[in-house]
Amino acid sequence: MEIARLHLHDPADWPHLRRECLEFFSRCGGRRLKAGHIGHLAALSYEALHQPGTSIVAATVRGELGSMPIGISYAADYGKEACMTAVHPLYRNRRIGSSLLRLQISELGQLHCTVATGHTAALKMCFLAGMHAEGLEMDAAGRPVLNLKGVDIRPAAVKGASPDSNQEGELLCLSLS
Repeated sequence: MEIARLHLHDPADWPHLRRECLEFFSRCGGRRLKAGHIGHLAALSYEALHQPGTSIVAATVRGELGSMPIGISYAADYGKEACMTAVHPLYRNRRIGSSLLRLQISELGQLHCTVATGHTAALKMCFLAGMHAEGLEMDAAGRPVLNLKGVDIRPAAVKGASPDSNQEGELLCLSLS
């Protein structure tokens, strides 16, 4: 499995890739993803994809037909405009979603999202990624949602290292005391 940020160099590739991401979110995200966030991704231009605070990361596995996505995370404006993560049902409960969020946090420096208090799987994923609750609000339907935030607290010396790898010479534990 490989987890990496999406980097496109040819704008002509973006419409096809955006469609693949949208299809993955609709197939694997269930009804828990906000329609506004899906609409935000659907309207995202190639130029907006490269704006600070906007990122798409994917977890992929290699198959007979090439690389296949098993998880995707999308954030716009550091998650303030849109933040959604989906993992293929066959690959859930393996902390892939948390790994995607950790990479988003390390790439962007910070990440914000809102999660319904009744969506325990999403809350677990966010907390395992190191996010913390900053507030409790009511959504448009009157249901409680938690405002979550994750911040990259790694020292500058290790910020270039992947948050989920144990390469020789990397710090395995950070003491914050």
